Amino acid sequence: MATRSAIGYTLLTGEVRGIYCHWDGYVEHNGKILLESYTDAAKIAAMVELGDMSALAAEIADCTYYGRDRGETDVDAQNYNDVDEYVTHYADVCDYMYLWNGNEWLITNGDLKFNRVEDLLELEAA
Repeated sequence: MATRSAIGYTLLTGEVRGIYCHWDGYVEHNGKILLESYTDAAKIAAMVELGDMSALAAEIADCTYYGRDRGETDVDAQNYNDVDEYVTHYADVCDYMYLWNGNEWLITNGDLKFNRVEDLLELEAA
């Protein structure tokens, strides 16, 4: 069974650009990959711009995208007016929503209370 997640980043306008990711959305997998491999704004934007994905990997070339790799349509990245709209859009579909706020990765399970991914991974390691 999939652990679905959304991955997004905030724009200077306050909007959020986001995508859906089907597999391994839990913090110990997708959260760790995002924290370790996606901390550069240009790389994050490039990863999200390829649209919805089946699986996240440390390198964009190794991610599995519905459009790029499977030729599916209507899987483009979407803009949301703000963080609330981003979370609300994915809350019924995803177990976790990740958000790059320009400085760090945050995570929520849909209740609009965000935690730092780094803090949750440190708790898991303890």
